[in-house]
Amino acid sequence: MQGSYDDAWSPQASDFTSSSHPSAEREESAGDSGSGRNSPSLSVYSYHSSVDGSAMLRNIHGRTFNNSSDNYMLPADVAEHGRLDLQHEMLWKKRGGLFYAPQAVRRALAPREGSRPSILDVGSGSGSWVIEMGRQFPHAEVVGLDLAPANLSSAPPSNCRFECDDANLGLLHYKGCFDVVHASCVTLGITNYRKFMDEVVEILRPSGVFLTVAGDMQIHDENHNLLPLIDEGEPGFTYTLRLIHAILDAMRAKGPGIDAYPKIYSWLQDQGNAWEDIGQKIVYIPIGPWEDGMSSKDKQISELMRQDFLRLIQSVRPLLLSYGWFEETVDKWSAGAQEETKILKNKYYIRWFFTWAIKPGQTI
Repeated sequence: MQGSYDDAWSPQASDFTSSSHPSAEREESAGDSGSGRNSPSLSVYSYHSSVDGSAMLRNIHGRTFNNSSDNYMLPADVAEHGRLDLQHEMLWKKRGGLFYAPQAVRRALAPREGSRPSILDVGSGSGSWVIEMGRQFPHAEVVGLDLAPANLSSAPPSNCRFECDDANLGLLHYKGCFDVVHASCVTLGITNYRKFMDEVVEILRPSGVFLTVAGDMQIHDENHNLLPLIDEGEPGFTYTLRLIHAILDAMRAKGPGIDAYPKIYSWLQDQGNAWEDIGQKIVYIPIGPWEDGMSSKDKQISELMRQDFLRLIQSVRPLLLSYGWFEETVDKWSAGAQEETKILKNKYYIRWFFTWAIKPGQTI
C-alpha cells in the first residue's frame, strides 16, 4: 500500500489534477492533444497552486470537506484518504484483486489499434484504485473523478490523471469514452443513482464493464441478521449500534443515496438489453477478528475492517454535529463505540455488495 501520510505528495503542486465541468467551454478538441489517440474529454483547466486547491475545499467542525456538494458529507483530508486506503487494501484482499468479472475487464481493456483503452473511477477518493489500475494496465488511460483533490503519497503513473467534478452534474460529455467505469462507495454522494446508471451505459463503449462496490452502513449480527436500534438501558444496547443509527439518520437527511446500494442489481436488470451480462457477490466482513477458526487471510481482512471502522467513527463526527446532535452526545457515543470495537465486545458484520455489468459488443 501507500507510504506514510506524513510525507503525503500534494497534487496541488503538480500537473496531474484538474477540474472539469460539462457546462463550461472546453479546450480545443479532446482528440487534438497531439497523442493521436481517442482520449476521454480533456479537462477545462488544470490547477497548480494552493489557492486553486483550497477553493475546492472548506472546513467543517475541524475537518476538510469538498466545497461543491452537501450530499457527500465525509471529509476529503489526508486522514480520511488514509482511511480509504485501508478500505482499498481490505477490498483488494477480499476480492483477490482490483475487480470481479476479470475476464470481461481484461477483454475490455485489451490493447488495440486505433484507440486507447480508458477507465473512469467515479468517486476516486484517495486515488489508490486509479493508481493500481494504471500500473496493471499501463497501455490504458485511467481517469479519477472526485469532488475534491486526492491526497497521494507519490506521483501517479503517467497514464493516470485526476479531475475534480460533481458526477451529479452529468457525465454525458464523456459519451462513448470509456471501457471500464468503476464506482466504489459513492451512493451517498449520488442524488439519483438510477439516472447515474443510465449515463454509465452511454459513456461505456461496446463490451464495456461497469463495476460497483457498496458497503452497507447498517450492522448485522453473527447470524447475518439486521440489528435494529436499541435504546440505552435496554438489553442488547451498544454504543456502536447507537452511533450507526445516528449516522444513518444524518445521511438520509442529505438524500436517498445511502439506501441505493441494495437496489443496484435490480436496477441493472431493469435496464434490460443495455447489458449482456450482470452479476453480484454479497459478502459479510467481521468488524475485527472475532470469528472462530479464521484463516490468516480472513484475520487480516477483518482487522482492516476494524481499523477502517475506527477511523470512520472519527470521520462522521462533523456530519453528526451538523445534523444537530450535541457535541457531548456525539463524543460519548463515539468513545463508547471505539472502546467496544477495540476490545471486540460485539460480534458484528458489515455487508458488502460487489456488482458488475457487461455491455454488449459491437454489432456489425
